[in-house]
Amino acid sequence: MRQQWTDEHHMRQALDLALRGLGKTTPNPMVGCVIVKDGSVVGRGWHDHLGGLHAEAAALRDAGDKARGATAYVTLEPCSHQGRQPPCAPALVRAGIARCVCAVGDPNPKVGGRGLKILSDAGVETVCGVL
Repeated sequence: MRQQWTDEHHMRQALDLALRGLGKTTPNPMVGCVIVKDGSVVGRGWHDHLGGLHAEAAALRDAGDKARGATAYVTLEPCSHQGRQPPCAPALVRAGIARCVCAVGDPNPKVGGRGLKILSDAGVETVCGVL
């Protein structure tokens, strides 16, 4: 029960961050990301505007080396394709994220489970469906 509470707590933080992109990311979704290591938030990010850094990239930049071994809480499955920005799932792997918790899978057919597969194939524990 403690892990579920912890996951929900940090996902709420990520959801709050996602709201900072309200009205600025269309047609892309609003996304927030919180990176947590040893119980402390070490990185925060959100998709601030269309064409800008994705939430995961912004949170990884904020966390720096502290991302290694941490958990990323992301409101949407990390992307797996090149668009205006590079894909986030491989960036999380390169940063050494140990666990990725997302609220929902990405309904975009360019992603649709591929981001989570990239992570799990690299040994990252993945959880989807939190809040």
